[in-house]
Amino acid sequence: MTFNGFNESTNEFLIGIKYNNNKTWFQEHKELYTKNVHEPTLALAAELALRMNEMDSSFTEVPKVSRANRDIRFSNNKAPYKEHKWFFLKDSYTRGSMPWNAPGYFFEISAEWWRYGLFYGDEPKVMAGLRAKINADPAACERLVKLGDKSRFELEEENYKRIFNKELSPLANRWAQKKCIVYVKYEDYDNMDFYSHKLADTIFEGYREIYDIYKYLKK
Repeated sequence: MTFNGFNESTNEFLIGIKYNNNKTWFQEHKELYTKNVHEPTLALAAELALRMNEMDSSFTEVPKVSRANRDIRFSNNKAPYKEHKWFFLKDSYTRGSMPWNAPGYFFEISAEWWRYGLFYGDEPKVMAGLRAKINADPAACERLVKLGDKSRFELEEENYKRIFNKELSPLANRWAQKKCIVYVKYEDYDNMDFYSHKLADTIFEGYREIYDIYKYLKK
């Protein structure tokens, strides 16, 4: 399956499911979803995984593409369908759909925006391990924080209020205080890359910009 970009029907579905999140509407528009949202996402994920592996054969992460249905068993939100479509490139040995204890590249689309980047952590014991690594070699962390600052991505997510190591530099503490590490680039649909194969080039170049960060977190 070749990725040739998304299209206006992709936007049509994403806007439609946002305001019509019910089984009747989804079933009436299931083909619209399959052809214009799900299949292009599968193709994009597969191409990016291949290109990353061609760049570095040690990169063997597998695409994990979101399903349309939400798991509503333990949620107060009983809307049956996801309003976003996403994939992760993740270590096949990590549990669940998200990377959690290993870094993972991601891509996501919604009615308002599309975004891509790198995600790591979100479990206290995982972030405690990262802090230990930073404490052992603050200079390596500082170099990579600078790399992230020079990239197209923004460092997001919430900080812990507690200062774990007051001896670290403010630069190293940019990572050490995070509850998880998220580098993300938001785009709106005025960026026409979304509608052509150029989207794969744009995302790949972004992933490559912060590949040293990925490798540091992977180790």
